[in-house]
Amino acid sequence: MMRRSTARGWGRVASVLAAWVLVAWGVGSRAAPLEEAPDAALRRFALVVGSSEGGPGRERLRYAGSDALAMSRVLEELGGVATADRVLLLEADRDALLSALERLKTLVEGAAVPGVRRELVVYYSGHSDADGLLPRGERVTYGDLRKLMGLVPVDVRIAILDSCGSGALTRFKGGLRRPSFLTDMSAQVRGHAYLASSSADEVAQESDAIGASFFTHFLVTGLRGAADTTGDGRVTLHEAYQFAFHETLARTERSQGGPQHAAYDIQLAGSGDLVMTDLRGSNARLRVAEDVQGRLFVRDWGNQLVAELQKPSGRRLSLGLEAGRYHVTLERPSQRFEAELLVGTKGDAELRVGDFVPVTLTRTAARGGTVSSDVPLAHEGTLEDMPSVPINLSLVPPLSTSALWGGGGLNNVALGGLAVRSFQLRGVG
Repeated sequence: MMRRSTARGWGRVASVLAAWVLVAWGVGSRAAPLEEAPDAALRRFALVVGSSEGGPGRERLRYAGSDALAMSRVLEELGGVATADRVLLLEADRDALLSALERLKTLVEGAAVPGVRRELVVYYSGHSDADGLLPRGERVTYGDLRKLMGLVPVDVRIAILDSCGSGALTRFKGGLRRPSFLTDMSAQVRGHAYLASSSADEVAQESDAIGASFFTHFLVTGLRGAADTTGDGRVTLHEAYQFAFHETLARTERSQGGPQHAAYDIQLAGSGDLVMTDLRGSNARLRVAEDVQGRLFVRDWGNQLVAELQKPSGRRLSLGLEAGRYHVTLERPSQRFEAELLVGTKGDAELRVGDFVPVTLTRTAARGGTVSSDVPLAHEGTLEDMPSVPINLSLVPPLSTSALWGGGGLNNVALGGLAVRSFQLRGVG
């Protein structure tokens, strides 16, 4: 009797446990879609404008169009902007810009759905002055821009102006030239955020070296994940601005145009963070390992610079990129390394220290016999510590016998099929 009662007792316990498992499984399966609710409850619209011409007496810009295309891509890939909700204008004049804002107003009005929050992003790359934008030399005053954006029935309005003197827009509400502007915004935030690439009395600069304007280049890099300081896979407006501000200032401090300070005007209410891009849903991501340290330059296979950042040691980093093959350069004081890798749509590609190959930088002498410091020596003072590799056989630089010694080594003979790269060659190549 005791055994039978015990068996029945254990049977009841097993039944209760099974019931709890079924309940937990059912709750979990029903709860999963709730995690997607915040994304489903937001619809973001965008007007992206690139205008190279500023009218008589103003130099034609080289990268206004490509800046606009770069911003458009990152907003669509990671910023939640559907193609149908984006208006892209290249070389637009005043009438085209105003018509696009009116068209967006009509589009947003027809997209009103209870419980769905709507946001508007307006990006402009082109000429401007202290009074307003100058698409093809035709003025759109900052007051008119604010007014027209205010007529679009959205909860949040974000304007990003990459143009000379655009900081005058932010002075209307007391914007200041300093690196941070908000600390706690949420998905339920209401109001506006105006970002300007330069203060009211500064020029916005573009660079042939990066093939873009400084501010847009670093803002896009930040939105692709470089600005994600918390490592949660999302880039907030605060993080993106901080990254673009500091990187733009650092790269322009010694430029011909002088230091360029981004500015802002924020009138937002809410709690939490206003997320600009989300990498968690990206199919093509490049993960940079913790032990990679230095200045990273990521170029696509067409040699276009798509990301640039200072990577500190000990921090994992993810970049949301388009699928394809990339060339990565890592620069340190007196050192330079290169790597090539494929970023696919299935699984993340990871970039590790072992993927890099050292590149020898040649010391150059200026006319007159003085040694130039513009091109430092690679691994200066470390040659005796490198292993000696008698023969380096290579198909392409990553596939070589030197890779057995960590990719480096002093070569006496170097033979390559398509190409060969040696840390230092002491013999025949």
